[in-house]
Amino acid sequence: MLDIFYKGRVRQDLETWVDKGWVTPEAATQILSSLETGDGRNRLPIALAGIGVVCIALALAAFIAANWDVVPRSVKLSGIVAGVVISNGVAAWAFSRGKTGLSDLVSGFATMVFVGGLALVGQIFHLPSDWAGGTLLVCIGALASAWIAGSKTSLLIAAIAAISWPLLQETSGGLLDILMGGVITAIVFAHVMQYPNRLNRSAAVALLFVTYGNWLRISIDFSGFDISTTAAALGFGALALISLQVGQIADLSVKWSGFYPQKTHGRWLLFRSLQNTGMVVLVALLVISFLMDDYVSSENFQNALLTATVALPLLISIALCVCGLVLSFKTRKAMMFFVVMALSLVTLLMQVAVEVDVVTAAFNLAALIAVSMLGTLYSNTTWTFSGYAGVAAMALWLLYVTIGSLLGQSAFFLIAGVLLLCLALFATRHLRRSKEDPQGIESAQEADQ
Repeated sequence: MLDIFYKGRVRQDLETWVDKGWVTPEAATQILSSLETGDGRNRLPIALAGIGVVCIALALAAFIAANWDVVPRSVKLSGIVAGVVISNGVAAWAFSRGKTGLSDLVSGFATMVFVGGLALVGQIFHLPSDWAGGTLLVCIGALASAWIAGSKTSLLIAAIAAISWPLLQETSGGLLDILMGGVITAIVFAHVMQYPNRLNRSAAVALLFVTYGNWLRISIDFSGFDISTTAAALGFGALALISLQVGQIADLSVKWSGFYPQKTHGRWLLFRSLQNTGMVVLVALLVISFLMDDYVSSENFQNALLTATVALPLLISIALCVCGLVLSFKTRKAMMFFVVMALSLVTLLMQVAVEVDVVTAAFNLAALIAVSMLGTLYSNTTWTFSGYAGVAAMALWLLYVTIGSLLGQSAFFLIAGVLLLCLALFATRHLRRSKEDPQGIESAQEADQ
């Protein structure tokens, strides 16, 4: 589905590029021909081989289960160990020879043998069921296999296991669980940057938010639901802002340092995934925190700020925003980005700290519209659709609430109109300066891409 959208966008852009003379008609024809022939047939053998590996692993497990009473315990254990060691050895050998497809398949097989082996060992020694502990062992084993052969399949299994681990815990853990979650997340991120993969990047970003949620659950006293709701809104909002701003700060740092790494590198692709996820989470929190007015109070806000789980990411997000505004004073496009981030942060703090009124509603709508504008400016479909969805949700809710109060509607639309006019004025000045200084805006766009 994503490939369909990508191909459609390329076809539209090619028409513009040919009209402006950037691409010759012959080159455009070759590009379109390449898009038509790139139907994924080259990935078909790998897909079939992957299904075959799963079938073989299931056949092996079924064979052992069928002969469970016949095979001695020592043979069972040695067979499991041999299967894991030999499979990882073959995967490492294939990886060293540059056969990444084969190494990925064999490494995935080794991971599945390891998972099945854990279940068999528990059955051999009649161990009590511990889903959380077993999931953690699966995560560690899959991570080891992923690094041995650079396997993307094993890393995906490890990320899924790491996400499931805190969700399966019956009770909140302690400091050790927080440290282990952070270390596992860092290892997964390092692998994704070293061996880029779209699906693994999504899993890594999801793991980051789940790990923070587990830290939040452990650190905060959840006896008061109001406090936990306020802390979650502030904490996840700050984490979303950090995810959005880290990549932009990295781009600005590249601009000022004069060092231009390849954009196809894994860390830059990871920054893009972080930004897209962060924007979706930020818009969702702006809408949800506005609608959950019943759980807002200044006391809960103050108590949430006193916890390190909330205060630390919030301070980091504020520092990144200030740093971005300073670094982008010569890059107008980036400055608009950080202005929107600052507006979103102020809006979120207002909604969580005080009861919703006309002013906070106007700020919320202005922030969501600014997100939509930002998505259009950066040609980012995810940002644009997120902003549109947020604006639609807020407009429907505000229409429902204010339909009976003409005075409330008047005050709301007055404040919202003033804020939108300010945004329009800011955008107009940006475009005017861009036309007056085309060289400056071209250098700014190079820094932002």
